[in-house]
Amino acid sequence: MNIRKYILYSSQLNVRLRTTLYSTTSASSLSTIGEPFGSGGSRLKGLFGGSGSDLMNDPRPIQRILAMVDKPVQDVHVLYMGTATYDIQAFESRQTDRFRELNCKISALKVALDDSVPLADAEDLIDQADVLVVGGGNTLYALDRWTNLGLVPALRKAMERGAVISGGSAGAICWFDGGHSNSMDPDTYKVTRLSKFAGSSSTAKDESSVASSDDVKDWKYIRVPALGFLPGLLCPHHDRVQSNGILRAVDFDRMLLRSPDELGIAIDHWAALVVDGDSYEVLSLEGKPGSLPADGGGEFVSDGAGIPGIWIKEVVDGKVQQRPCPPKGATSDLLRECTGKMINDEEALRICREENPPPRK
Repeated sequence: MNIRKYILYSSQLNVRLRTTLYSTTSASSLSTIGEPFGSGGSRLKGLFGGSGSDLMNDPRPIQRILAMVDKPVQDVHVLYMGTATYDIQAFESRQTDRFRELNCKISALKVALDDSVPLADAEDLIDQADVLVVGGGNTLYALDRWTNLGLVPALRKAMERGAVISGGSAGAICWFDGGHSNSMDPDTYKVTRLSKFAGSSSTAKDESSVASSDDVKDWKYIRVPALGFLPGLLCPHHDRVQSNGILRAVDFDRMLLRSPDELGIAIDHWAALVVDGDSYEVLSLEGKPGSLPADGGGEFVSDGAGIPGIWIKEVVDGKVQQRPCPPKGATSDLLRECTGKMINDEEALRICREENPPPRK
């Protein structure tokens, strides 16, 4: 079983940001980065979406998740982890309602603010889960919180035994080497979220902020180091402009130029990557907007007139090359282990932690 070694929050040297250049390339001419991942009988199962509450409130991803569980639906135990949105009920409801409608058994591990949950009890909940659903929200806060509480080994154990790991946005980033994150967006901070949504009914929309031409906000995307259960740098909401006025597709290319040894996996808001052992497939929600040309071409569609999809990106000769991810294939042909450096903006991470600190146990 080829399972990634757990490497979390290793400090990397900063490099000078290069001039951003863009190009597209065909699958046949795109070189590979590092060693293949997923060959040799991996039991890893997961669904990794481009959005959190939006995607996980649609029945189609839920049906795909449950198809990977070898149990009758009514016997499936789903564990929701809403740490990234501070265990706010509105977001939990949006991401578990479709499971509940199918009579799955639903539990929630609420540790975002509460230190009273014994580690053994939290580990038991994780051990019992057939499906782990991590909510979207502030990725850095959730990962720091799980690390401080000692939950990461239990999460890794669940992945290794074949539980389906899933989620969108922060809930997708967390499982990879790292991600293109909006964790510095003040709208994702604890004080803001709790004041706006705590105690509210299930009317919250997706956790990601939306662009407003009248009120462009001053914050930047950052690379958040994650659990490393799957290789790659993941960008959710790839086709969206958020409240800082910057298209994530463009800024993700900038991030890859800063950390050029990494393979980029860019997932549109209404798409998901499904991994089932040695095979993968792209889940594209029909009827939703996206950046992939409907005719299968290789040019990014920036106006939402395309279909939801996934793009694979890498830096070659100082330029970001991209191609649409094939609809299905071998996991080892898609994901590559990074054999070089994974470079963070350590100062940005420090500031983000100071501005939105998790409780320390």
